[in-house]
Amino acid sequence: MKRALALLLALTMVLSLCACGGNSNDGAADSGESSLTAEQQMIVDAVCAQTQSDDFAGWQALYQDFSGETPKAAEVTAVKHFAIDDFEGEKLDCYLVNISADVAWWVNEEAQQGITDTQFQLFVSSDGKTVMNSILVDAGNFDGDISTPEGRAMYLLWIFGNMMSGNYDGSFVNDSETVTDWSADELAVINKNL
Repeated sequence: MKRALALLLALTMVLSLCACGGNSNDGAADSGESSLTAEQQMIVDAVCAQTQSDDFAGWQALYQDFSGETPKAAEVTAVKHFAIDDFEGEKLDCYLVNISADVAWWVNEEAQQGITDTQFQLFVSSDGKTVMNSILVDAGNFDGDISTPEGRAMYLLWIFGNMMSGNYDGSFVNDSETVTDWSADELAVINKNL
């Protein structure tokens, strides 16, 4: 009787393991990876490149040094698709991505002056080839020069950062642009795949 019960339990465990193993092979489908659109994959790739960089690790370590708190993991909280036919004579099509994360960086390390923040932004061109980080380009100190592609991208990061901080509520340029906000469901797919 004990042998039969032990055999039955062992068989049950083997079947349970097989069932779990079968589900893990479908992990890509379960995680939403197979359902990503090309533009969602591009945003995931851009965000991962930033949040898995040495710069980001340093910003989070500095945040912990400054605050004494463990920094929270990165999460995408907003994506705006921006398109305009004439921005200083150029057509521009890009994505603006707000990343919620505890970060800090030096303004003047010698004087021990640093900044902490809970977010930063990315500019991602529609082809995914140009990615600019608002911290690395110092978008907060944008000087108003939009005569170059880099200047226009920095301007958009500056405006977007102010929008995300609640310091600006208006259009990016002159109401001739098209700005499409990604839905909560689209953001959830992005975050699930980070």
